[in-house]
Amino acid sequence: MTDLILLLQADHDIQTAFNRYEEFQAGRGEVFMRHLDAALPSCVSIPRLLPPMERYRRMLIRDFPYGIFYEVQPKRIVVGAIMDLRQDPETIRQKLLGD
Repeated sequence: MTDLILLLQADHDIQTAFNRYEEFQAGRGEVFMRHLDAALPSCVSIPRLLPPMERYRRMLIRDFPYGIFYEVQPKRIVVGAIMDLRQDPETIRQKLLGD
């Protein structure tokens, strides 16, 4: 069995996105969470389906402009970030790799 680990940054990203959507429209944050909860198991069940971007892979969250950035390790999947994909790709890369 492969473990799914969310780093502190990913937890922070989730909370930020939830708050942003709730401020926009009450209940929209809950919808975001349901879509996120539906996508996360795929990171475990088919982790290598998506091509790597540097050391991370990216899974899209349905109906939202967010991606789950995760790393496949031998016995676990580590989610490093959940980011809004409407940013400049170089900004995303810098956040992921700490450049």
